[in-house]
Amino acid sequence: MYILLIIFITFLVLNEFYVIDFSTNLRNIFIFLTLILILLTSMKEILSGKNGFIKFLNILTLLCTVVGGIFSIVKGQLNTFIYICLIFSLINGVIVLTYSKT
Repeated sequence: MYILLIIFITFLVLNEFYVIDFSTNLRNIFIFLTLILILLTSMKEILSGKNGFIKFLNILTLLCTVVGGIFSIVKGQLNTFIYICLIFSLINGVIVLTYSKT
């Protein structure tokens, strides 16, 4: 799941900087799938994680996702909380993939 999360975030960043040009529907699909993966991975690590830092990072990611989603719906635009959520998700994905023992 972390590899897919990193790939989707990379696609969204490349689309944001006009390196790749996705249609609006495809962009919205990537945003939705990324949000679902962020929520799933954060909840999985919170419920089963043993490391204190990873659990703390996932709690912050989950809180930023919820607050950023609410502000995004109210204001109709992306905000800082969503960008923080994406950065925390990338850091978490890289840490978990790097220190994975399997």
